[in-house]
Order: sequence, then C-alpha cells, then structure tokens
Amino acid sequence: RHGVAVSEMAVSELPGRPSAVWTVRGRHDEPYDKYIVVSFTNATLVLSIGETVEEVTDSGFLATAPTLDVALLADNALLQVHGEGIRHVRGDLRISEWKTPGRKAIEKAAANERQVAAALAGGEVIYFELDASGALAELGTKELGVEVACLDVGVVPAGRARAPFLALGGWDGSLRLLSLAPDELLVQVATMQLGARAESVRFCASPDGRLGVAAGLANGVLQRAAVDASTGQLGDARARFLGSRAVRLFRVDVGGAPGLLALSSRAWLCYA
Repeated sequence: RHGVAVSEMAVSELPGRPSAVWTVRGRHDEPYDKYIVVSFTNATLVLSIGETVEEVTDSGFLATAPTLDVALLADNALLQVHGEGIRHVRGDLRISEWKTPGRKAIEKAAANERQVAAALAGGEVIYFELDASGALAELGTKELGVEVACLDVGVVPAGRARAPFLALGGWDGSLRLLSLAPDELLVQVATMQLGARAESVRFCASPDGRLGVAAGLANGVLQRAAVDASTGQLGDARARFLGSRAVRLFRVDVGGAPGLLALSSRAWLCYA
C-alpha cells in the first residue's frame, strides 16, 4: 500500500481533549512558527515554540473562550476568532475586538492574511477585509437561510488583493460558492448537492494554478470539484470514500507545493 512515513518529534500531555489546534508564526519573515494554539470546549491554551514548548499568557489571545480560527494577517498582526467576536492583536499587543451583534454567537469562521468570514447561528455570514490602515473592515453580510456547517476563504493568489470566493457547506448537504469581488460581494455564483453534510471544506490550488474545492463529508466521503477561476462555476465532480469517520481537511505544503491533509479513520494526503 502506497504510504508516507511520519516521524514523531515530541509528545506533550494536555489538560483535556482539544477541539482544534493551530500553529502560527509571529511575523511573515520568520522561518518558524511562534505559537501553538490549542482550543478546548471552554478555553484556549497558547504555547510558545522555542528550545522548549511552554504556555504563555502574553500572546494577546483570549484564553477564557474556545477558539474557532487563528491567522497571521498581512500586517503581521495575529487574528483570533472566538464565539463572541474577533480579536485583532497587533505587533505591539494593541488589541481591537469586534463583538457579535445582539446575543448571536459565531459558530464557524475562516481567515487568510487579508480576509475573514464568520458564520453566526441562524445562517448569517459576515465578511471582513484588512483595509489600508491595518483595521478589519466589515464589508457585508448575507442571510443564507440554512445553518453553516463549515466554510473557507482559501489563500490569496500571488499578485492579487483577495481570494475570489467563499465556500460554505450547509447543514442541508449543500455546497455554496459566494463571490468576494467588490462589485459582486457575497453573490452566490454556484451550488452543488453533496449527498451528506460537509464536516470540512477547503479550496485547493494545483501547481499549475487551477482552482478546486474539496468537501470532507460526515459519511467519510471526500468530494472534489474544479472551480472556474473567473465565474466560480463548479465542474468535474469526483468522490472517494476515505474511512468510517467524518472527513476533516487541512491545507499543508508538500515539497513546496500546496496539498490537502484529509483525516478520517485513516489519514490521507492529496497532492500533485
């Protein structure tokens, strides 16, 4: 069986079962990650990476709530999305906080270095971009009419100001693509029925620049489709059964090229 060898480098006991984990650099010009961010059901633990891995309390992250997403923004500020808002931590530890309207909670979020999308309870999606002053500007909202199970904004293509589309997996088993172009902001450009609820969705680019989207489904199937870079239309859909557990997807680098790690009852690597 074709496989990729994995070397275990270190083991660290955690105070509970984590719900998610991220690694993030402190600046774009740093060669290595600075923090490991571990989210639990009621708290967030931030670990610094150095000669040893140890907990830190001066990262600017909110430790008393679970974290939904973490990103390093283009201006070297750190971003933390939690259930009650979005925390923007600048390099000098100045903190800006966006709070959710009313008593609604953020249930899912996705971010890259310039864009943030947050899905609130009830199916409302709010979209932000990093503006020229280094602030996160709220640019638009959209009521989908269906609860959002997962979403992704992809990565910003080289030489572009933003990723072109937002992908959303709904609890109704649908996959939707919304435009992020300023003149068509949050306009739905494509939809596809997946046959099951998506646990995870990720944009993926091939080394020759073609765009695709992958959805990891609750029934253990990985569904992939090609995305037309100009219109957002979906085509060439393919499905593969990966295992008995819901498929979760993570973008990784494989030999300097973009790839996808798909985790089910077994781990799979999708790469060119």
